[in-house]
Amino acid sequence: MIWKLIKILFILHDPWNDTTQNPIFMASEHNPKNRGSGQILKTRLLYLCFYMALGAFFPFINLYYQQIGLSGVQIGTLSALPLIVTSSTSLFWGVLADTLRLHRRILSFSLLLSACTVYLISKTSQYELLIPVVMIYAFFATPITPLLDTAALDTVDTNKGTFGGMRVWGTIGWIVSTWVVGILIDRFGILWLFYSYIALLGVTFLVSLTQPARGQIPRPSIRQSLRQLLTRQTLIFFLISVFLLAITVGTVDYFFSLYMHGLGANEGTIGLAWSISASTEIPMMLYSGTLLRTIGVNGMLSIAFITYALRWLLFSFIQTPGWVLPVQLLQGLSFSTFLVASVTYINDHTPKSLRTTGQSILATVSFGLGPIVGALMGGYFYDMVGMTVLFRIITVMTLVGLGVFIIASRYKGNTKRTGEP
Repeated sequence: MIWKLIKILFILHDPWNDTTQNPIFMASEHNPKNRGSGQILKTRLLYLCFYMALGAFFPFINLYYQQIGLSGVQIGTLSALPLIVTSSTSLFWGVLADTLRLHRRILSFSLLLSACTVYLISKTSQYELLIPVVMIYAFFATPITPLLDTAALDTVDTNKGTFGGMRVWGTIGWIVSTWVVGILIDRFGILWLFYSYIALLGVTFLVSLTQPARGQIPRPSIRQSLRQLLTRQTLIFFLISVFLLAITVGTVDYFFSLYMHGLGANEGTIGLAWSISASTEIPMMLYSGTLLRTIGVNGMLSIAFITYALRWLLFSFIQTPGWVLPVQLLQGLSFSTFLVASVTYINDHTPKSLRTTGQSILATVSFGLGPIVGALMGGYFYDMVGMTVLFRIITVMTLVGLGVFIIASRYKGNTKRTGEP
């Protein structure tokens, strides 16, 4: 009964379902070249605008929590709540989108309601009231990244280009946003993170309304396909290694701004540090296709693990904020190689009709379960022993994750793209 109500809610009276009657698409209907170019442009714009919004919000939200008087454990808890929600609902959103073919509708719906709930966060300063508001925000924001990645993969399938070439526009947006919004916050106050996020997500919502329909893809057999995905030994070991790495990345992501602040950096320097790290992602994204052809997915993932471990170790020895900036240059070799290689790995092992579901599983582990542990662990060690010891703990954890991945890479098979069930 609930499933039928959901289906009715999303499908009935959808003005975008029939693209032949939509003037947005009619203009380019008879020109495949223009249609392909338009799809590439819209996908790039979606990445650019969405990651500009994230760059305005994510690096600074814990500073807002600190300024309203929350403790390290409370900040860690609020950081973990979105991850808990993401972990428990990401698969639901992926299955919903793939089964009912509602990718565009859910994307627009999520963008709009995410902006509305962040406005509520900006009006809330009590810890007990922030808990439900943050959870509601996380629920609506959960499907956005898997849906964007699915749209990019579909675009790459039907047009020239690579996933990294699409995703790099998100990096460009992040660079500009973290730097500019950091300056705005430094000059005009912390509330500018909310003003910027809401405005930029509103633009992303408008762009999402122009997305073309997906091609005709068979409806998947969810139960059979999930069983195929989640019973593969190679995939299980891969997800375990991703989980261990995600714990460390989540710890640093949610406490990096506080770490910089503790070293004496102001908000402008903190924003600059995030921007510098993101700038190094651009060449790695642009040349990701060449790297994949040269060293393969396993080689790229190994580089990511090793570089992450080196970054965490170097952070543990830094005493002044100026030395953080050159270490941030390692972001390209760590995050970019991991992102492109992990998304490609999952894409190669997932039926086309379940791509959003496959990316949702990856998102659950790398942006949900792992960071949940990382945020809680970070909050505990931040209060108890400080960031120096914490950085050395996560260095060891990253190397353990590398060992698990090496075990996973020794399994034969499962190297070709999965066929449709």
